[in-house]
Amino acid sequence: MNWDNIRYLLAVARTGSLRAAAVSLNVDQATVARRLRHMEEELNTALFSRSPEGYRLTEYGERLLPDIEQMEATAAIIERKSAGMNASLAGKVHIASTDSLGRCFILPALAALRQRHPDIRVTLSTSPEIVDIRRGAADLAVRSARPSDGNLIIRRLATFHPGLYASQEYVTRRGLPVPGSAFSGHDLVMFPETSVPQYWQRLCGEPLTNGHFVLEATSQWLLIEALRQGLGVGMMAKEIVQRCCPELVNVMPARSEPADIWLVVNPDVWSAERIQAVIAAISTAFEDI
Repeated sequence: MNWDNIRYLLAVARTGSLRAAAVSLNVDQATVARRLRHMEEELNTALFSRSPEGYRLTEYGERLLPDIEQMEATAAIIERKSAGMNASLAGKVHIASTDSLGRCFILPALAALRQRHPDIRVTLSTSPEIVDIRRGAADLAVRSARPSDGNLIIRRLATFHPGLYASQEYVTRRGLPVPGSAFSGHDLVMFPETSVPQYWQRLCGEPLTNGHFVLEATSQWLLIEALRQGLGVGMMAKEIVQRCCPELVNVMPARSEPADIWLVVNPDVWSAERIQAVIAAISTAFEDI
């Protein structure tokens, strides 16, 4: 079997068409069709059913797909291990985090890193969702959720102290929420419940029963902007507020909910000097917390 054909099969399976697969692989459509035909000839079976609606895996193709995806994952591991053995202070490093941690901590760390090691090239992906480090979604992550995968390298960077914040304009207009009132008479800005279901029962220990939900946003930085513009009350780490939005007001100072911030690293690349340089820069950014 020509193993290089596998990436063509996966592209068609994931996109459902030759054209979209060709775009994702940066080749022409005829090349994708030829590769699929060769693979089906090698296996002596049809892998896809063709219709005007697109390409769908046959029953045989569906049975092969998990093994083929495992081959893809293994190839990615080999590639990362090879990269990890590269001792050069140059090359790519992929970091996953949230937009607020990225803006307030990681970008300043990367600015300092750039002065010392200009040949390290960083990709920074930000999302409230947790990426799969073991499957190569990123080389390392900075996040508040400690992973349960014991095969990852995990280090606590800091302990944050989330509190309840609003703009001064909002406080002047609506007053401070009363502890124990479950946010009666107040507007709330939140992450979607599907992203952080634990925060849809209580914020910093205060029930949400009487609050009025006015905004859900998947970006923490959008939530910060919503607080700045007086849309309501929201939960934000004191350390982020102090560094990036000190004009916000802590509306319930007695309420807090400490949360650790974790550095998570794929062990396949841990020993690479460029990874260690990035880790050192990020760790320094959190030292004064």
